Amino acid sequence: MDPYFNHLKLLRTISALYVFVTVTFTRSPLTHDEECSALFQFKQSIIFQEDRGGYASWFRTFHSWKPTRNASDIGFDCCLWDGVECNNGDEFAHVIGLDLSGSFLCGHINSTSTLFSLVHLQRLSLAMNDFYHSQIPFEISRLQRLESLNLSASSFSGQIANEISQLMHLSSLDLSWNLLKLQSPNGLKHLVQNLTRLEELHLSGYDINSSVPQLLANFTSLRSIMLRSCLLQGKFPSVILELPKLKILDLSFNSDLTGSFPEFHNNNLDEYVNLAYTNFFGIVPISIRNLNNLKVLYLSGCFFSGRIGGSLSNLTQLTFLGLGGNKFKGLFPSLESFSKINVLELSGVEFETRRLPSWLSMMTKLSELYVYDMNLNGKVPAFLANLTKLSVVTMGRNSLSGQIPSSLFNLTQLRMLNFERNQLQGPISNSFSKFRSLQDLRLNYNNFSGKVDLDIFLGLNKLETLALGYNRISLVDTKNYTRNTLAQLENLDVQSCNLKEFPVFLRFQNKMKSLFLSNNKISGLVPVWIWNNSQETLQVIQLTNNHITGLDQHPHILPWRHLEGFFIGYNQIQGQLPIPPRTTYAYDVSNNNLTGDIPPSICEVKSLRVLDLSSNNIGGTLPTCFGSLFWSKITQVKSDQIE
Repeated sequence: MDPYFNHLKLLRTISALYVFVTVTFTRSPLTHDEECSALFQFKQSIIFQEDRGGYASWFRTFHSWKPTRNASDIGFDCCLWDGVECNNGDEFAHVIGLDLSGSFLCGHINSTSTLFSLVHLQRLSLAMNDFYHSQIPFEISRLQRLESLNLSASSFSGQIANEISQLMHLSSLDLSWNLLKLQSPNGLKHLVQNLTRLEELHLSGYDINSSVPQLLANFTSLRSIMLRSCLLQGKFPSVILELPKLKILDLSFNSDLTGSFPEFHNNNLDEYVNLAYTNFFGIVPISIRNLNNLKVLYLSGCFFSGRIGGSLSNLTQLTFLGLGGNKFKGLFPSLESFSKINVLELSGVEFETRRLPSWLSMMTKLSELYVYDMNLNGKVPAFLANLTKLSVVTMGRNSLSGQIPSSLFNLTQLRMLNFERNQLQGPISNSFSKFRSLQDLRLNYNNFSGKVDLDIFLGLNKLETLALGYNRISLVDTKNYTRNTLAQLENLDVQSCNLKEFPVFLRFQNKMKSLFLSNNKISGLVPVWIWNNSQETLQVIQLTNNHITGLDQHPHILPWRHLEGFFIGYNQIQGQLPIPPRTTYAYDVSNNNLTGDIPPSICEVKSLRVLDLSSNNIGGTLPTCFGSLFWSKITQVKSDQIE
């Protein structure tokens, strides 16, 4: 018999043997034995749900949750169970802690759950499980002794239970990354106003949709505030930044939240400040250098301005510095003493210095360098090869010239290399085949030249994005590969690469999201095998400006279920119009030799915004379904052959 069903049968038998240990929802506290029985019943209430983690995961979590033989009898000694904590030093032991985080729990949880009869609980973590969009039960208010509550990433949904605001002993509250929301404009204030003992407030990733209340400035025990991606609004009270014990602040990705820095008169906030992609503005005060133990400063995507150099002078403990996308001015900030940095993000900031400073070579711990769109010029600095831990280099959208230094190919840990939209030249070296860890390579829009063998890249089995388009190269597809050794690409850009046929390796690609083959010399039919490839993943296909004459045996409706853009204009395609799937928003088949009428079924594509059928031999009349409701959604329509 399947071991899973043996396990279930055993649980039922145990439950029957210990029926005398019952749990009732009276308001009187439970005995220790009743608490253990309540835990066991909680286990049973979820173990019979669909087990998405597999039987092994359940068994690994609960293998210790079973009867224990004592000197006098057989009973539940739940203090020995994994994840259960008891106050065994007291005369009457009680369950005071339960940590089932990441235990593959599945199923609904509601106010009848025996879990909420454990009124002595001080710590409860159900994080990283799946409770099927259950609401947080109102019975949680019974757990009045809770000091720590963690329900993060467990698929809870709906309104935040007001009862949480009654748990006045909470020092740590983490409800992050659920489908939760607060409807009231003052919802956050109402949630936390009684929780004056809070040390950790983590509510990232759900719809708070309110302002940050000023009263948080009175919570002098707060050490960590994490409110990332919450739809926060209004102005952030800067006095919160002056809380005496605050170490961690994350307000990132709240685009409607404004604010500015106060003057820093002490060295609090000595671990982590993340304001990325908010509307924070103003200058970074020179007093920020008082935060000389700061490890993470992430200000990218904000509206800070002024000079930045002197403000950073004492922040030598930084491991992550992100300043990109702001309006800073002046010279490149001197970071010569910042030897601990492993992530440096400066993209989009145009300092007066237009070359990377040589002191970068001393950042030997640097693993990620983002200097995209900084108006840099000159050659790619050879000293980057000294940074042997580099895994990410993005230097795209600058004015770099010359060749890629050969020494750069010694950085074999690279996962991402982005040189797109520069003025680099010379051949594309065969040494790219050394980058066995490479996942993302972008060399498009440069002046590289010569023949390039696709085999250089197709053997990199971790490669997901390859962009070589718009250079002066000629791609050679030698077909020297097998299905088992091929990289499984998600994004391919080989536009304007002198291709004369569809690369055969595409026949074995099943994870493509975007495919760009425009402005080549591809002739003949689009091969029939393309209709079976990447049906669940492909979003954009671009074949414009080739010599394609037809779509071999194409289905009436294009088979890509999530297709958003279909572009095959400026070819010589004959036959009838293929119908895009309902997800398509841009459809361009202009300047071909298509014939026939426009099928009425095209009006079922309600997401269309761009439709170009012009310069074909399409006849007939417009389908009657092209009424004002459908037509008003389309921003571009061209069809000069329709009556």
